[in-house]
Amino acid sequence: MKSRPWTIMDEQILRNEWGRHTIEEVARLLHRSYRATATKASKLGLKKDHYGIVWTDEQLKLLRAYFPIMFNRPLAKQIGVSMRTLIRKARELGLEKKPGFLEERRRDIQRLAGDALRCSDHKNTRFKKGVHNNPAGEFKPGHVESPETKAKRSESLKYAWKIRKAKIELDKNLHPEKYFKPSNT
Repeated sequence: MKSRPWTIMDEQILRNEWGRHTIEEVARLLHRSYRATATKASKLGLKKDHYGIVWTDEQLKLLRAYFPIMFNRPLAKQIGVSMRTLIRKARELGLEKKPGFLEERRRDIQRLAGDALRCSDHKNTRFKKGVHNNPAGEFKPGHVESPETKAKRSESLKYAWKIRKAKIELDKNLHPEKYFKPSNT
């Protein structure tokens, strides 16, 4: 079955609509398949100026109105895009949080950090006794560690302890009653 030839009018519509709509929408407009539309666009040298969603006017309006005053995660969910897409578009538009945004929401941020701490104990993800993560990479009896490897491991452990200590300090600030008992004086 031979496909319908492209007319000058079809090519003009393709050029006009290519950067504004998804390939599926342009294909539907031209009554052609996705593959035929994408192939013709490639032959015409058309490049997409975006590589994901096509932002609607309504989405942009919401982004401009709420980005300065709202946390990113709920805003991304409301607009219907990923956090990464939301942040990328906000940066592209030069949007920033309003001055004092973090200070005004310090309590919310501390609560969210506390929730994240409580969810990150990973007890169910640890290996059971006797199960090895990487048996081929484990030390064998008599093995001597190179100085470079020892230094890397030491730095990694120092960093892990630093993170653990910071989490404990944050938890102490959020829940002092768990760590400090009131004196009975």
